[in-house]
Order: sequence, then C-alpha cells, then structure tokens
Amino acid sequence: MALGIRQATTQGANVVGSILLARLLSPAEFGLFAVLTFAVSFLNSFGGTGLAANFIRDVREPSEDDYRALFGVQEFVVLVTAAAFYAAASEFARLYHLTSSGAWLFRLTALSFALTSLMVVPQVRLERHLNFGRLAFVETGQALLYNGTAVVLAWRGYGALSFALAVMIRAATGVVLVNLMSPWSPKVRWDWPRARRHLAFGLPYQGIAVVSLIKDSVNPVFVGLLLGTQNVGYLSWAGLLANYPVVGLLALQRLYLPMFARLQAAPDLGRSVERTIAATNALVAPLAVLTLVLVHPIVHLVFGDKWTTALPIFYILWIGNFFVATATPLLGLLNALGQAKTALLFATVWMVGTWVLAPPLVAAVGVVGFAWANLCIQATNLLLFRAAQARVQFHILPSVMPSWLWAALMGLGMSVTQHIWPATQLAPLVAYLLCGLTTYTLGIVVMYRRNLAVIWLSWRMRSCAPAPQ
Repeated sequence: MALGIRQATTQGANVVGSILLARLLSPAEFGLFAVLTFAVSFLNSFGGTGLAANFIRDVREPSEDDYRALFGVQEFVVLVTAAAFYAAASEFARLYHLTSSGAWLFRLTALSFALTSLMVVPQVRLERHLNFGRLAFVETGQALLYNGTAVVLAWRGYGALSFALAVMIRAATGVVLVNLMSPWSPKVRWDWPRARRHLAFGLPYQGIAVVSLIKDSVNPVFVGLLLGTQNVGYLSWAGLLANYPVVGLLALQRLYLPMFARLQAAPDLGRSVERTIAATNALVAPLAVLTLVLVHPIVHLVFGDKWTTALPIFYILWIGNFFVATATPLLGLLNALGQAKTALLFATVWMVGTWVLAPPLVAAVGVVGFAWANLCIQATNLLLFRAAQARVQFHILPSVMPSWLWAALMGLGMSVTQHIWPATQLAPLVAYLLCGLTTYTLGIVVMYRRNLAVIWLSWRMRSCAPAPQ
C-alpha cells in the first residue's frame, strides 16, 4: 500500500513533468535531456544499492561493521568514478556539439552522483525490514522537487541545464530525507574479508544494472553521435510513451527481491509467483491497450504534433509490454533465490544482442532500426521464463491471458467509440480513458473476486491485529 501510494505520487509527478518538458523543449533539447538521464543512471549503477543488496536478502542481521566495511568499498568506487566523469565533462560536451558552458551539465551530474552515495546504507536498512512507508516519503519528496524544479527552469528558458540543476536538488533532498527516516552516521571501515562476503552477491547483482545500461546506451551514445540529439529525442519520447503502462510496476519492482527472499523456502512459492505475474499483467494490460488505441489524440492533445514523426517507433516498442510485465518479477525471483549470476547472464545476452543488432539496423533504416532490434531482444525473454520455471514450478499463460483478453475487448470498444466520436478535445479524451479503465476494473473484480476477497480479509486482519510488544 505504501509503495502504491508512493508510485501514484512519484510516477504521477514524473508523467506530468515529462509531458510538460516534451511541450517546453524542442526534440533536440529533449534528446539532450535523455542523454543526461542516461548519464545519471549509468553513474548510479556504480553507486546505488546494488552492491549492498546482500544486506536485503541475507538471513543474518548485518552488523554495524558490515555496513561500514561495504560503505568504505563503495565510497572508493564512487569518488573515483565521479572524479573521472567530472574531468571528462568538457570532452562529453564537445562530442555532443555543445558550447563550453555545456560541460556543466555533466559536471553537475557527477556531483549529484557523489552525493547520492550517502543514501545507500539508510535505504537498504529500510528495504531489508520492508519499511516502504518511510521510503515512500523520501522518494515522493524527491520526485516532486525534481519535476517541479525541472519544469519551472525549462519554462524560464534554461533548456537542458534545468535537468542538471534538478538532479542536484533531488540528490540533496534524498540524502536529507532518508537520513531523517533511518539515521546512520557514514563512517568508513576498511575490512575487505567482511566486505567480500557481501560483494559475492552484490557484484553480479549490480552487474545486471551495469550491463543493462550498456545495452540502453545504444540510443544516447550510438544514435546520438551518429544521427544527432533530435533523433535521440524522438526515440526517447517513443520509449517513454510505449513504456508508460509499465511505470506502475516500478513500485512492485522494489518489493520482488525482499518478498521472494522471505518466501524462498515456502512450499507454495510457485503459487505466489503466479499471483505476482497475474497482478503485474493486470496492471499493465489496460494501460497498454488504451495507450495504443488512443495514441493519436494523446499525441495531438497532450504532447503536441511535433512528436507525430516518432509514432512508427512507438508502435514497435509498444509490443514489449507483452514481455516486460512477466519478465521483471521473474528477474526478481532469480535474484531472491541467489541466482544473480543467471540474471546477469541474461542481462549480458540482451546487451550483446542489442549492440549486435541495433547499429547495423540504425545505419540501414534510420532510428526505427533500434525499435526492431529491441523487439528481437524482447523475444529472448521466453528463455528467461523457462529458466525461472526450471527452478520453481509455476504456469504463465493461465496467469496472464485473462487480463490481456479482457483488455483487448475493452480496447476494441474504445477504438470503435473513438472512430464514431473522435476525441478532438482534452475532456473527451480523459472521459474515454476513465471509461476504459472503469470497464476493465469491473471485469477484473468479477474474474478475480475470490483472490481480492482474500487480500481484503488479510489486510483487515493485519490492520486490526494488536501491535507487537
């Protein structure tokens, strides 16, 4: 529930912020925004919670010396990486044909990365104990300040610099809030044997993020340098719109590792996996279908006609919704079972496949070639499904088909209605979206009424239970 509330607020702020930025910025500026977003993600893959992930899944309660030993290793990596990125800022600006002042975009990104490393230990302590209510408060505050700052500065004409300044404010806000929610004094203890025990899981787990980012670098790096930031903007916008249906899963993504780790010895683990992928697909299906059938009025009324050029890319990227809703929880399952190396292997296959397929396709047919390469890589998720089923017995199709079939029927009705009475203004468009979601929700309640009744009963029992002494 805490993650759901947090997701509704943070992703709502992110969606509104990205829509406003898409309207305020040109495609080229939006492309530079995507480049900087990738830079933040890439740096955070070296300083995020991944190296400390074993603290979340370890059966034993970590000691203060454990936290300080791993913090020492991580701070060394963070400071070296941040310093190197800061020093290379001028070269990055030259490669993307920016003025000398454009180097500050990358310098501020490096400074924000160094700052966020102070959030790691308080975050993993909260996640280990499933204290997502406090984490939700931290991340909601970050999202609101970040998006508000970026939009206001973009409106005042700061362009891509608005993003770099917003990232700094987000990092500082996160450090202050998370240390208020889970106070921890950042002290370094150099104890390699103690740190190595946690890095045995943390390194391959963090490696998944690094490899995934290398895969995703095809757009901001290869496409950006070959075709320019305008095409990066088109591809990034199409990806944002195609992936809006799965942003709701980001809240659950934080829960998969600690949840499945607690259930790894349970006899009904397979049933829990089936319920999880049924829930994720039930969330994604209606949003994906509605986005697809109403995409033309959405582009015209919400983002602006300048993005119509990117619609062919959107249609191809949209197909990935069929795979992501199931693949994401299954990756969390593998990590919870201690199979981080298996998850890393799949991430490596996706990275190599993207870099093998995307460059020649982009060179041959333009930026849409990246979308075709992405579709081929998405198909390899079928192998991931088999790998997860080899470790836990569960069924996929019976869990996902009801949601998609009902969403397809709802989408057909909305498509016919839109064809007869086109949404030429924002109010009818919102009405169509609300009508579609309401129809879908009523059908899901009927199909899963028993499961929903059990969830409601367990929630009531938990709410009424006396607090532990």
